[in-house]
Amino acid sequence: MNHSQLQSLWNKGKYIQVLKGNNDLSKLELKTSTSSCEIYIHGAHITSFKTNSIEHLFMSEKSGFQDMKAIRGGIPLIWPQFGNGKIQTHGFARNCDWEIHKALVDEKAQTVQIEFLLRNNEYSEKVWNCNITNGKETINSFHTIYRVTLHPDFLDLEFDVKNTSSSPSSSSSSNDNILEFQLAFHTYYQISNIENVYVLGLDGREYIDKMNNHKITKEVNDKVQISNETDRVYLNVVPTQTGKNYQPLQLIDNGSKTSITLTYDYQSMPDVVVWNPWIEKSKKMEDFGDNEYQNMICIEIGCINTPVRLSPNQSFQTKHSILPSNKSSL
Repeated sequence: MNHSQLQSLWNKGKYIQVLKGNNDLSKLELKTSTSSCEIYIHGAHITSFKTNSIEHLFMSEKSGFQDMKAIRGGIPLIWPQFGNGKIQTHGFARNCDWEIHKALVDEKAQTVQIEFLLRNNEYSEKVWNCNITNGKETINSFHTIYRVTLHPDFLDLEFDVKNTSSSPSSSSSSNDNILEFQLAFHTYYQISNIENVYVLGLDGREYIDKMNNHKITKEVNDKVQISNETDRVYLNVVPTQTGKNYQPLQLIDNGSKTSITLTYDYQSMPDVVVWNPWIEKSKKMEDFGDNEYQNMICIEIGCINTPVRLSPNQSFQTKHSILPSNKSSL
């Protein structure tokens, strides 16, 4: 579908506009009276989220906007694989053009919603097949919905997957046509400077330290700060409440006097990644500036350590919300 056709179908007054973005890739601009969101159809990739004109997402100035390549920054959608594995690093969802499936505007509530659709196609079937069983290779058949809802002061992200494979016959293995995947919202947050920020809500949690041979380590700091290359997967991060004390997952920026609270479905997405490439790795990344590590931090919500397994006709649903505040409470 060309750009003009997309505009004819999906433009909705001041709330939703289909525009030409970088490298002429089509993008959607969502607006309420106090917030905005920019989403490229390529990868269903969110590249901007603002409240009261304040940008909350980091985008690399060196990011490429090319077909079949991931955009650097914003909110890449990592599916169906996190990191290295049987298929390409971080899966293929962020490299594909998604279909716009639905658009809704609620003027009274001041919310704008876009729904994207991705189904198995020639490309996915080429790179992501089921195991060979009884000499026969079966494809991973799926129906995936990614729903982005812009509110006046926060952003909701919902992700639904259904295994649309046919049920195995009674003589087949119970593992036939299982859809197994990982998922992460790989969010890059814009910050004043890495020296000014810390993350709350991870104290006491075990994490996989990828910078230390994947050693399982327990977090002993109530404020997690970054002072070198960091790549950690925190496990089973469920906010705890002791009496009146409740600490959600939060990013605090003392430089800009802002905070961002992250909520999510803890049962379906229990893992939290904290990542910053620091100095040396930044220099090795062709789509990332040498000094850009100073102004970003990734806090990624996902199901990573234990992949999801869906039998035919089973579904998975999850939700993640990003709630900025203009002033830190600390």
